[in-house]
Amino acid sequence: KPYPLIVALHSLHYDGTQPQSTWGLDELARTAGFAVVYPDGLGRSWNAGTCCGTALATGSDDVGWLRALIGHLVTNYPIDPQRVSIIGLSNGGMLAYRYACEHGDELAGIAVVAGSLQVPECSPPAPVTVVAIHGGADGHVPLAGAWWSEVLQTGITPLGLSLAPFRAKAGCPDPTRPTDTVLTGADGRPLGTSALPAAQPGAVITGASHRTAAALAPAIPADPQAPASDIAPQQVPQQPALPQPDPQQAVPPQAPAAEAAVAFRTETVCGTSARVVQYLLPALGHGWPPLAGDGAFATAEVIWELLEPARSAVATPRL
Repeated sequence: KPYPLIVALHSLHYDGTQPQSTWGLDELARTAGFAVVYPDGLGRSWNAGTCCGTALATGSDDVGWLRALIGHLVTNYPIDPQRVSIIGLSNGGMLAYRYACEHGDELAGIAVVAGSLQVPECSPPAPVTVVAIHGGADGHVPLAGAWWSEVLQTGITPLGLSLAPFRAKAGCPDPTRPTDTVLTGADGRPLGTSALPAAQPGAVITGASHRTAAALAPAIPADPQAPASDIAPQQVPQQPALPQPDPQQAVPPQAPAAEAAVAFRTETVCGTSARVVQYLLPALGHGWPPLAGDGAFATAEVIWELLEPARSAVATPRL
């Protein structure tokens, strides 16, 4: 059968062995039924606009190269051309953004982990599903952006501005309502709904979410120089105080333990079939979220659940 295709783009100073060995995509591909490819960037880097490394210094046409690669795979393997998506980490995520800006009509979706939009202008040709996962403790590609990064030798675009062109094209209003943001567990679903299908945008925060919001909120960095609109979606909405339990009342032994909150998910209802979904993991630094242990997050599964139903606007073969 024709398979969906995931193109997995490594971060700066790494190659295709990084996503293959640490992202959990191989195992998921076997169970979910998609194809995955791990290309190597020139000099272990990708030209994503203003970043990064050898690819930027030499003016490498990485968008054109990836287009040719996808065209080769569609032509020579049983790949569904309407179900091609790109997942990228850091510099790889920056290239995913750039590709969607230029050829988003040829993609079902993109997922960016710890990345930012690094082209001065972005006009996606069609609505495209976008999943953004970012760490609140990321000092390398900060959530609120940076005027200048000495390490990357470029400014860093805030997450809100990185997503803005894609929200606009897909007809998604900016996240301003308290119900646009919910707390999730390690599976990316709102707390208390892990056994249910993924909640739709606007799901109400549950009682368990209220109990854990205060613990997570202090970990969210706030850049005092960043415009309020850039960081507002990441703030926890004020919630009414919950009644305090009676210390004399015994807790029933069968009561389940409260589900741990791991991330904030922000999404608004779009006017098209595309979705723009943002996950903030307050305790996460720069990198792919851990697959197990403290702060674990099912990143690959969360991304695939959102990309699996997505389709591109066109289905013409890439040449």
